[in-house]
Amino acid sequence: MFWFVLEVYFGIYKREKLGWNTALGNGLNLFWIVVISLKALFTKGMDLFSIDKLIVVIFIAVYSAFIISISFTHKLKEKIFFLFASPTTVYYLSGIAILWIHGLISISFWVIIDLIIFYMIIMVLEIILRKLVPSSSKDVGEDAGMGDTGFGDAGIDNTRGDAGFGNTGKGMGKF
Repeated sequence: MFWFVLEVYFGIYKREKLGWNTALGNGLNLFWIVVISLKALFTKGMDLFSIDKLIVVIFIAVYSAFIISISFTHKLKEKIFFLFASPTTVYYLSGIAILWIHGLISISFWVIIDLIIFYMIIMVLEIILRKLVPSSSKDVGEDAGMGDTGFGDAGIDNTRGDAGFGNTGKGMGKF
């Protein structure tokens, strides 16, 4: 559901791009998938454990560490890196990992082909969704999502000496 909401958001705000903070968040989300997967592999008498699942979880952990480290260092160009850290890639990989680790899908050559085809279908649907969703009339550059934080707002009387409780004391004044 969260994935769909992100796609609609980026469909509405077509000029807004994935930011470094979003890439970092995607890397951290992927890290939690690793934690959940390791817990599943090593609990309940290790019923779900297999060496191939452990190797995949280690690969996902390395991928997550890659996303997190590049998000901090900005060593790759945005256009290249954001392909690796996009919500579509991260959430798709997360979903497949969870299903496979918990034994809900069996991986075979044909399943891998199906998953690749399904990923391509999702990418096409994502492109169609972004084309169909109308753009926002608001220019993204005007408000980068922060809105008014309230600090220095002209609508707030900052000259009051109290903390908002009438004349009950000296209040905070300017801090």
